[in-house]
Amino acid sequence: MDSDQLAENSLDCPSYIAKPGADLFGILSENGKVNYLPEKIRIDKTFVEESQKGRPAEERFRFSGKCIQHGCNQWENGKCGLIEKVIFLHQNPVSASLQNCAIRNSCRWYAQEKELACANCSGVFRNSETIFLQTL
Repeated sequence: MDSDQLAENSLDCPSYIAKPGADLFGILSENGKVNYLPEKIRIDKTFVEESQKGRPAEERFRFSGKCIQHGCNQWENGKCGLIEKVIFLHQNPVSASLQNCAIRNSCRWYAQEKELACANCSGVFRNSETIFLQTL
């Protein structure tokens, strides 16, 4: 396996579920945008159990975990199709400065779409993703 393939296989999905071993990297604010943490936090079973009380954790937090590529329903034509749909939906232009993000260096979306992914990422949380995908 060459270094490009190795790097490709080590990318993280920024739209992961709350499960032990996932990384917490953002918290949904009251205005519906994600506030990114300065460093990702590996979550455990206790966090998952506590965070699932009330609304699902994925509606309040952003998690990342290993991108499973072909094992994911969003994988299309050798890449993540979700970020393309998110960009189409939100259509946020790239700004002069990007928000700090603890997973940018390993993010599947950033690897694919660079700053355009970042410009449209902060409006994504799993409930809105599900609703959006049902309308397509």
